[in-house]
Amino acid sequence: MKQVELVHDALRFPALMSGDGEPVILLHGFPDSYQNWQHQVSALADAGYLAVAPALRGYAPGCQPSDGDYSLRAAVDDVCAFASQLGGCVHLVGHDWGAVVGYLAAARSPEHFSSLTTLAIPPVRRLPGALLRVPEQLLLSAYMDFFQLPLVPEWTLGRNDLAGIEWLWRRWSPDWEPGEALELAKLTLSQPGVMRAALGWYRHLPKVWTSAHRDARTWMASPITVPTLVMVGRKDGCMSPRLLDHTVNERDFPAGLRVEQISGAGHFLHLERPGRINDLLLSHLASSPSACSV
Repeated sequence: MKQVELVHDALRFPALMSGDGEPVILLHGFPDSYQNWQHQVSALADAGYLAVAPALRGYAPGCQPSDGDYSLRAAVDDVCAFASQLGGCVHLVGHDWGAVVGYLAAARSPEHFSSLTTLAIPPVRRLPGALLRVPEQLLLSAYMDFFQLPLVPEWTLGRNDLAGIEWLWRRWSPDWEPGEALELAKLTLSQPGVMRAALGWYRHLPKVWTSAHRDARTWMASPITVPTLVMVGRKDGCMSPRLLDHTVNERDFPAGLRVEQISGAGHFLHLERPGRINDLLLSHLASSPSACSV
């Protein structure tokens, strides 16, 4: 496993890379680090894939845009650029924000992707309506409104050696000791500008008047035409597993949809149950051979 850089325009994204074969891009979420994909990167490389796990936009000093654009459209552009650099046809895996980006990228540019795997985030096409049917999710998602405030979130999350970040991890994945994974996330978020950049993703959400927001809503409402695997932890303290009851519709996934609820896992299920997640991921990839139009 080695450290590399992916490039999009003037931005340079650090990444983990290992293996050789069909490319697989793995996108992390908040508050996390690309380095926490190491279990999956190793397993994919051992299985004959080229695994690449880049930092999301803003999660390193070199990939913080000068214009502060942390819109979902910009993130989708990043991922499609990475796919082109890796041959134009990749498998895509995403957790948390990375899963949201994955859904939108696969909807926008299915020609770039052989398959989609998402973790912790149910299908987004029907998610807005589902929030009204799962009342506890409104409470679980209250942090998103808080993160849109100026300055206060940075102070709250950053004080006492990022105690706020640790609180989120332990709330979202209860009954699990995160250990080194949490320390890697803290190390990433303590780099210059990263905390503000990470919160910038949330602060772009209410900018509904922009063309970037309109594009993202269009892709969100579109079907996913590549084989898709959705995995959620049964003990997720961030996204209620009950959302699946109102977001899963096979008509939205004409190329096939598989949904797995992982027992004994919370929000960071790929770290809590890596063996189970890797088995499901490799099975999904094996059943979704490269079929992109390059």
